[in-house]
Amino acid sequence: MKAKILAVLFAVAAFGNTAVALAQGDGPLARLIEAARREDQLDLTITSSQGEKGGKELTDAFKKRFGLNFTVNADLSGQESQKFNQAVAETKSGIPPTFDVMQGEPPVVLDLIQAGGIERIENWEALLQTVSPEAYKVKEKASPVGVAGYGFVWANRVTVLMYNPKAIPQQELPKTWKDLGNPKYRGAFTIPPWTTITLMGLLNYDKDEWLEVVRSWGKLKPQVLHYAAAVERMMIGDLKFLETNTHYYFNHKAKDPSAPIEMSFFSDFTPTREVAYVVRKGAKHPNAAKLFALWATTEEANRIFEKYSVIENLSLGTGPVTRKTLEKLRQANVKPVSWFDNQQSLEKFLWLGTEEGRKYSQAIARAQREGK
Repeated sequence: MKAKILAVLFAVAAFGNTAVALAQGDGPLARLIEAARREDQLDLTITSSQGEKGGKELTDAFKKRFGLNFTVNADLSGQESQKFNQAVAETKSGIPPTFDVMQGEPPVVLDLIQAGGIERIENWEALLQTVSPEAYKVKEKASPVGVAGYGFVWANRVTVLMYNPKAIPQQELPKTWKDLGNPKYRGAFTIPPWTTITLMGLLNYDKDEWLEVVRSWGKLKPQVLHYAAAVERMMIGDLKFLETNTHYYFNHKAKDPSAPIEMSFFSDFTPTREVAYVVRKGAKHPNAAKLFALWATTEEANRIFEKYSVIENLSLGTGPVTRKTLEKLRQANVKPVSWFDNQQSLEKFLWLGTEEGRKYSQAIARAQREGK
């Protein structure tokens, strides 16, 4: 008996979670793996920041975990919004989907769900518990309200206040998003050419009050720049601070620990956007797609994502990048907010898809751009 137990322990050590999964016999995961093995390939999207090497390491680890031996075609070209728009068009036209499994943020994921283009994974909780017990412990975050069973979160994009400490000390930064409209910050910051983050102000402010806040920024006539270009301008002292994602900080500090870049947070709210994998309805390889979407929530996948994309998974809280960000949030006493936090937050997002909400979004865009 003792020898048998030792043999089992050795098998687990040698083959990790794969051995445990395959030992489930006729369970739902075993059947899903067997069905995936009969498929000849998998077509998926991976965030462009992962790069070709990182994409291969990710997909190789996935195949090894489940004993799969097929071709994985990974699209790393980015352009999430365009790809999801294409998926909506495919769904409405009855065209077979280009990809089996795709990754994206709340707006595009919810649009595709509403178009009927995403397949819900049946028995997803039981499958998640076996594939990713660590994610199952936080299942309300791993597959949150509004996308439960449809979308599986592999990362969060956290918005921070990035600044050049040589240009402005931390104590002189705007404390809140409202403070950003103070005339003393004219010429100190830029705004992005989108309102994805700006609209998340509805999570903390009344819509009329928030519109006035955004107008106060626009009246300062800030330059409009994409994050990457704005960060470069900030680091040479042309700008003092800007809103952006955390990975710019980690990437620059990894290259040069003395780089003039630091990050802080607005005290009123810190937006975070979940990035989730979804399985396309009518996918050519649906079983492999379901396995990948579930596996992307694991600590194993997170380690590879963090290694190349330098991006957090706040609900898991395990990777080095994630732990550093969580510690900075704790020190600042800031709690991130998301459209998927609860039903009330989700309803605010869904309101933006109504006629009234679309008009409001247009007003926000004009306010940010023109201050009107």
